[in-house]
Amino acid sequence: MMDDLQFEKLDTIDAVIRQRCTEITHITVHEVLDRNGYPQLGRICFGALDLGAFIEPEADDATDDEDDEREDGEDNVAEGDTLGDLARTDCGVSYAVLADAALRWIKHMADQNMVGQREGKFKVNLWKGKGDKVIYSSRFLCTNTEYEEVPVVPAPTVALPTVLPDISPDPRTWRALGEGYQNFIALVQSSYQHLANLQNAHITSQSGQLARAQRTNENIVGQLTNLKIGAFEIESQQRGDDGEGRVREELGKQFIAELGGLGRVLATAKFGLAPEMIELAEIVNASPELLEAMKNPEVRKILRDEKTRKELAALLLMAAQAATAPPNPPPSGESAAA
Repeated sequence: MMDDLQFEKLDTIDAVIRQRCTEITHITVHEVLDRNGYPQLGRICFGALDLGAFIEPEADDATDDEDDEREDGEDNVAEGDTLGDLARTDCGVSYAVLADAALRWIKHMADQNMVGQREGKFKVNLWKGKGDKVIYSSRFLCTNTEYEEVPVVPAPTVALPTVLPDISPDPRTWRALGEGYQNFIALVQSSYQHLANLQNAHITSQSGQLARAQRTNENIVGQLTNLKIGAFEIESQQRGDDGEGRVREELGKQFIAELGGLGRVLATAKFGLAPEMIELAEIVNASPELLEAMKNPEVRKILRDEKTRKELAALLLMAAQAATAPPNPPPSGESAAA
């Protein structure tokens, strides 16, 4: 949907971000509802850690190509002399790249809030320090060029009867009945039109609420997924786990326990776990004794031994064959005696 949006007054915000990039610590985006209504849509730290998802990899490649072109006898000019504060880096990423990523994040927040709307007004605040002081605030407009109006159900028209000439002995009675009938038809038409307008307004409101609820659910699932991935990556690094496959198995087990059916789908798609490994993780999580034994470092140390694993696999196969084998029939002599 980002290609269908047009932004106005966003160039000024981009210029201020690049000008004061060394002072900015946080950026917030708000939706402008009325004069006093500014609900916050998102907040992000102006750093490489939080803006990493919005940094394009081509930016680093372009920087490497520029460094190669300055070799072979050309005068090397300090990067800080040409770009100023934009040449400074944060965790190895230049502030120019961070400014581009911040602008993409602002557009992304506006795109998430434009579902079911033709136009939207948004407000951007730039914070410094610990996020307790606003150094710049500005608004921008967003227009959806592909927006389509909800079709309005036309109200049926009822042809009114024509007033016939009075031929009855008492024309006033028939005239009063005709006027009453006309008033009744007009009242029915106006009531139907009012109901149709209420229905159209309700459909439009429900469509927007459902879109917002779906977007909120997707954001919650995404945040929970990122939180679990980060937590287990840190835990795997501290324990010194030997291999990426072990990390993916542990993440898959936790996804199955925390997210249920959704964890099964995400573990299969994201970590490449086989369905048998997912079922084995469910069996281990269902048994507190077996789970406690697997958490023991000595038990895991024994399982890392290849000879032990082969003996354990052979023992499990023998047990499975004994469980599936049919019972032996009694000898013919014993059956006859019986």
